[in-house]
Amino acid sequence: MKLLGSVNNAIKLLIFSSVTVNMADGVWSPVFAIYVTQKIAPGNLSAVGYAIAIYWLVKSILQLPLARFLDKTDGERDDYIALIIGGVIYVIAPLLYFFVDHLWQLFVLQAVYAVAGSLYVVPWSSIFTRHVDKFRIGFEWSLNSSALGFGLMISTAVGGYIAQNLGFGVIFLISSSLNLMGLIGMLLLKKHITQRNRLEKAFPEQHHRHSK
Repeated sequence: MKLLGSVNNAIKLLIFSSVTVNMADGVWSPVFAIYVTQKIAPGNLSAVGYAIAIYWLVKSILQLPLARFLDKTDGERDDYIALIIGGVIYVIAPLLYFFVDHLWQLFVLQAVYAVAGSLYVVPWSSIFTRHVDKFRIGFEWSLNSSALGFGLMISTAVGGYIAQNLGFGVIFLISSSLNLMGLIGMLLLKKHITQRNRLEKAFPEQHHRHSK
């Protein structure tokens, strides 16, 4: 706990948000293929592969131009707005599975998830980088990775059990609720958002050299 006490509040909130959002995906991991093959028409293993591929295709295409756009503006307000929009979509998206009956609807929803993922991951990484404590960069990135690992361990372990005993509908609700917790963490982050120059905030020693 002493180690965690030296981590600033912005990083703690970012890690909390990251863990809960990834846990929301984690409860899906063991059962997504079963859901597609049992509940979607026509659902088969090929459809599972196509659905996952659509997510990664859209997310991979969107991330780079989004990052370029956000990097052009000083301060973190634009990053924060993108982060909140992504978080809101994450809260809503799992509930849309209640209305998915056909494969094309699943593909559209996967694309929506990809948009949310892009709007979340790009600004989250940027804000985390700028707020990481000096001389603790490796530790705090590793802290996030370890927290993610423990969170995913829990969510994947219980996801299959919940789906088997309580049904997919409960998975939808749990996923949305976890994303809501992540969104609350993002909203609490607002007071830590800076209007300072990106270079000065992320690498103060580099900014100092350039300002001479």
